Amino acid sequence: MKRTTFTTLGVAAMTFIACNTATKENKTTEVQEVEVKETVATETTLQFEEKAMEDCIAYSKIVNDIKLMEIAEAQKIEDSIVKAELELKEALAKAAEAKRKRESTPEALAKRAKEAELWFKANYESIVKAYNSNYEGLKVKLTTEGNIYEVALFVNGEWKKDQKLMKQLEKVEVTKSLAPGKAIAITVKNA
Repeated sequence: MKRTTFTTLGVAAMTFIACNTATKENKTTEVQEVEVKETVATETTLQFEEKAMEDCIAYSKIVNDIKLMEIAEAQKIEDSIVKAELELKEALAKAAEAKRKRESTPEALAKRAKEAELWFKANYESIVKAYNSNYEGLKVKLTTEGNIYEVALFVNGEWKKDQKLMKQLEKVEVTKSLAPGKAIAITVKNA
């Protein structure tokens, strides 16, 4: 029974398809030939070389423009560095000038003179007392490194160089060196 049902259904389906489809008819269509014309640019070797040269020149100009921009940028940076260095030097010079002015005030000079006198007394007072000379004042000149190069005694209203005392003072080992940065003269009054 199953086989009969499937056979019947198959025949019905074929009939349905046969009724609903058209038959094949051969139609011939006329084909028109289309002629395609392609225009190919023809150029001579000279034209090709001229175009290539123009391209190279354009490329070179672009590369040169880029290099010029890079150089300009580098120069701008260099100029800003130089300007900053110059401003720094000017600021340092102004600071040094201000320091020198502060150090040359009468108060600063008096303070430095008092410090030098105290340093001299701390290191050389025993030698000066042992020298046992009759003087009203003592002037000692020091180099920029703090070494003694001249000794003078104030006797009877005038300064007299004393080589003997200078040799005695040169033998002393100082406990704290004095390097004032400038040659100075220390004047000590006899007490």
